[in-house]
Amino acid sequence: MNRPLYCGIDPGREKFGFAVGNTEILSFAAIIPFENMADALECLLDGGAERIASWRTEGTCKSFGAISRVFIGNGTGHEHYAGIFRDSGIVTEITDERMTTLEARDLYWRLHPPKRLWSLLPRSLLTPPRPVDDLAAWIIMRRTLASR
Repeated sequence: MNRPLYCGIDPGREKFGFAVGNTEILSFAAIIPFENMADALECLLDGGAERIASWRTEGTCKSFGAISRVFIGNGTGHEHYAGIFRDSGIVTEITDERMTTLEARDLYWRLHPPKRLWSLLPRSLLTPPRPVDDLAAWIIMRRTLASR
């Protein structure tokens, strides 16, 4: 039996984290420039990731099908994001995003364990080599679903 898929959004001024999956699986994740919001909306409406594949950070670039709900973190500019999604007819829910960036940094290292000497350092001292907005978006989604 297939589990429903959800989308998490970590809003930002210049870019946003975008994650599709459920509490256990991250199907697709990307960090998308805000000016390409229309591409992300199109992907959510048609269920395919092709238009945003160039910003992919995790998961595959295949189609992900119907999304049950979109969870938007209540951080920077979330009202603007919620309005854009609402105007597109996509059902959204604003949710708490406190501490998601710190959790996303830890999650990055669990998904991509440090190698060689770096593995001897505590993960709290390591900085991921890329932004983790996509993983923060997945945490926003997972946290909201787990609280139900």
